[in-house]
Amino acid sequence: MNKRRVGVIVSYVYSITQVVVNLIYVPVLLGGIGQSEYGLYQTIGSIISYLSIINSTFSAGAVRFYSKYYVLGDEEGMANTLGILKRIYRIAYIIVFAATLIFMGIVNIVYQKSFSPWELQESCLLLAVLAFNLVLTMNNTISIACITAHEEFAFLKITQLITLVLQPVLVVLFLGAAPYAITVSLAQLFCNFLCRTVQQVYARHKLGMDDRLRFLDKNLEHKIIVFSGGIILAVIADQIYWKTDQLILGYMYGTAAVAVYSVGSQIVNAYQPLGLAVSSVFLPKVSELWYGKHDMNALSELFVKVSRIALYPMLAVLLGFIIFGRDFIRLWAGDGYELAYWVTVFELVPFTVDLSQNIGLTILQVINKYDFRAKVYFVAAVLNIVLTIVLAQRFGIVGAAVSSGVAMIASSGLILNWYYQMRIGLDMASWWKSVVRECIPMIALCVVGVFAWHFFQGCGWDGLITGLIIWGVAFLLVSYYLCANDYEKHLVSGIVKKVFRRG
Repeated sequence: MNKRRVGVIVSYVYSITQVVVNLIYVPVLLGGIGQSEYGLYQTIGSIISYLSIINSTFSAGAVRFYSKYYVLGDEEGMANTLGILKRIYRIAYIIVFAATLIFMGIVNIVYQKSFSPWELQESCLLLAVLAFNLVLTMNNTISIACITAHEEFAFLKITQLITLVLQPVLVVLFLGAAPYAITVSLAQLFCNFLCRTVQQVYARHKLGMDDRLRFLDKNLEHKIIVFSGGIILAVIADQIYWKTDQLILGYMYGTAAVAVYSVGSQIVNAYQPLGLAVSSVFLPKVSELWYGKHDMNALSELFVKVSRIALYPMLAVLLGFIIFGRDFIRLWAGDGYELAYWVTVFELVPFTVDLSQNIGLTILQVINKYDFRAKVYFVAAVLNIVLTIVLAQRFGIVGAAVSSGVAMIASSGLILNWYYQMRIGLDMASWWKSVVRECIPMIALCVVGVFAWHFFQGCGWDGLITGLIIWGVAFLLVSYYLCANDYEKHLVSGIVKKVFRRG
């Protein structure tokens, strides 16, 4: 339990640091490499992300099966899980490099009219570097599975935190000499290599990770592949949902439009860890409840408890952005990025529901029901493509954001909640009642904030920071006195007492 609490705290520190780094990093990139290079970097990143499907697919299987055998105390099963995954990844490496060569040809054909000759050349270099970076990430999957199963969340997040801070520092140092997107990719590759090395050494020598294949367990290999088959559709859907908009906009309007859209997307990306910080440390606990006790009531209670806690920081950011977002983007990214505000709002609002229920996806993975989520999200992703093509032609980048929001509401807000209630047995009616009571006072506070800030719009950083501080204090007071239940108040008071006792 202590490891999970420490893990949650470190995860939040990581999430907050990620937000701060992005706040500094994006303007540095925009100023250092320019709008076109930044748009190119985001476009090629969207393409290479489709190859990351391979890693996301089998990394979920690695954590799921390794955690299962760890809970059961089956050392042979743990070793065979990692050994089988190493076999699978050897084939995956070949697929990644072959696909990268194919993507290089496709980019030169599809973007020949919208990209300059230099942008086409740099695109090929970016694809090569990002593909090699992906291979390093895949190679480290088994180490992360071991660290997660042992609930060493603090170490995992601290290493990721150091990498998060180190990368922009290196980029700033080298952008002066080489102000190109490829410089950013090389810095990312170097940081990933350091992080991978440290995590692998820790897993082997501290946790005793054994990835030697004792014998080829065909049954286990089949289970991993079948489970991964359910995951892969969901990962493909995620990639289509989050990355295709940028590819379509790049084809229709060029790299400048992608850059504006990506500013909004960067805020959404920075927002995402706030929802994952709590749920990401509960996979071992969910495995324990399912494989050890098979207690659905306890899972429902865990779902509500974790979701409510995850929702507080997300609502603070979401509602705060609705109030201050226009001025923030103007000061942060500069002129010409005003539409990024609406991109962010139309994506964040439905995404908040999805993120707050992220513990549900962990439950689906553990009980091997993830394939339904995959099918729903794939349909939503296809819907998003169709709507983006239609709406982007008429409304530009805002139309693309609206299409993403509509697809998210249909999938996460409606269909997936129905499945949790009717097929899994989670008490979603209680969840919605609890969350609505939690949100109403905060939404009312946001309405007051919108009207109040109307008289101060157009101010500088000093005024914006002052407004954010006032908003933060008001949000904390309303959350504690009008929204928090007894468990959450007890949790907060316990943390406060410990802090003052140590002080």
